[in-house]
Amino acid sequence: MAHQCTNTLPWQGSAFRIAGVRGFSSLQVKVDDFCFHVDKNLPKDGKQVVFATAWLATDNVFVALMRKHFPEVLDGMNLVAIDTMHLFPTTLECAKLVEAKYGKKALWKMPAGVTTLDEFIAKYGDCEEMDSADFDFVSKVEPFQRALTECNKDILITGRRMDQAAQRISLDVC
Repeated sequence: MAHQCTNTLPWQGSAFRIAGVRGFSSLQVKVDDFCFHVDKNLPKDGKQVVFATAWLATDNVFVALMRKHFPEVLDGMNLVAIDTMHLFPTTLECAKLVEAKYGKKALWKMPAGVTTLDEFIAKYGDCEEMDSADFDFVSKVEPFQRALTECNKDILITGRRMDQAAQRISLDVC
């Protein structure tokens, strides 16, 4: 039986009035489309799914919609987050709030061999002096690869759209 999402929103029950909000119908269409694709493409138990989050608004909406409409899928999937040691304190605060509100702890990974910014600087150097590709690899790519290996999932969901970065448009899928 198909899952129904019509007329439900993550902020439902708040003081926000839906009536008279311009664009509401297009938002509902997006929510319904989201629900259709989750229901069609993801395993009902979420066991083969990993969601990579950077705690962006779109990532957090994804978690909220999954909790509301597909709690069993969210419970079964892994949520992966990377702490580059250079995140804003507000990002870490947001992460804690989302984890608590939606009851989904993330698998956090950090650059190899470090747990603090001071350790990062001692091992890898100051990020301002590093080559950007080297910084990206040690603080993002390598920890993410470790997380994916640990999760051992078949389906990876990211909060990125293909049009957000040219190099992501033609990613090779292994």
